[in-house]
Amino acid sequence: MNKRIENLSKILEEKNLDCAVIFGDSNLYYFTGFRGAGILLLCDKTPILLASTLEKYRAEDVTDIEVKIFDPLGILDEKNVIHDNYRNVLLQLLQSKKKIGVDLQWTNYNDYTFMKENFSQLVDISSEISELRSVKTEEELENIKKAGEITVNAFEKVQEMLEEGVTEKEIAGYLEYLFRKLGAEDYAFPSIIAFNEHSAYPHYIPSDTKFKKGSIALFDIGAKYNGYCFDYTRTIINKDNEEVRRVYEIVLEAQLTGIDSVRDGIKASEVDKATRNVLKKYGYDKYFLHSTGHGVGIEIHEYPPVSYTSTATLKENMVITVEPGIYFKNKFGIRIEDTIIVTKGKAIVINDKFKEL
Repeated sequence: MNKRIENLSKILEEKNLDCAVIFGDSNLYYFTGFRGAGILLLCDKTPILLASTLEKYRAEDVTDIEVKIFDPLGILDEKNVIHDNYRNVLLQLLQSKKKIGVDLQWTNYNDYTFMKENFSQLVDISSEISELRSVKTEEELENIKKAGEITVNAFEKVQEMLEEGVTEKEIAGYLEYLFRKLGAEDYAFPSIIAFNEHSAYPHYIPSDTKFKKGSIALFDIGAKYNGYCFDYTRTIINKDNEEVRRVYEIVLEAQLTGIDSVRDGIKASEVDKATRNVLKKYGYDKYFLHSTGHGVGIEIHEYPPVSYTSTATLKENMVITVEPGIYFKNKFGIRIEDTIIVTKGKAIVINDKFKEL
């Protein structure tokens, strides 16, 4: 049994649960290494990966875990194949079990209703699983660092394209091509490329807007490597514009102050407070439209939230972002973001290139 499954078993023991039924592709990858759709069952410290015929070959590549394939169409005649739909298979495998742990963050309404009707007690263990996943192993940290290296190398190359007449869409497309060319399996999220007034929209979708000399260009980008994400925002500005330059310097001061506050044992809300207080000092806090950051891992947004309402405490080897921004509608926005490893001392910024003016 791998260490992650052992940790899941400990959660079941602590909560006096018979089994866990775990949905969600990212959860399955975390616990088993399986990259596909399925369900993880854990009863009596025995894990079972349940997958459909569509995922049969990929599921059978998973080692150290029993694999069962459900086949409602009756196509296959093999030892590990059960000819039924997955819900009936769950009933067969869990027929004597009563207390079931589930990750409700990854359980859809229909599956939740089905399980609620068939098991006497369902217990949400989503917060425990999120906490498990938030503290990274050395292998996970290396994957995130590699995703960061690819992201920053691609960003460096794509800046050469930033010439009069190129569109936001063209930049986004070329950037995502570069990710793969440099070794990424995918982008961590659709790239945000925003020129001028579009930079004031934190989650902007690239359009056919063309770059012009002196334009602001905001890049919120990230590659995915070996299943792990990276998050990185840089804003390229015209330094001759005094207002834009001043706002950039204020956002940078807020970001660096937030990073300086990051350490093992601090409340995540204190990091948000540190960045927000800098913006408040200059009278710009009302233009900061989102939280200071979030956890990063298999998903681009994971536990812990780094916000003023967060109850999380940062722990060594958590990976978070610090990304304050100031946004003026119909004018411009500035955001600077780094992905950071929490340590007992000074936080490690995975890649801080292209940040100083």
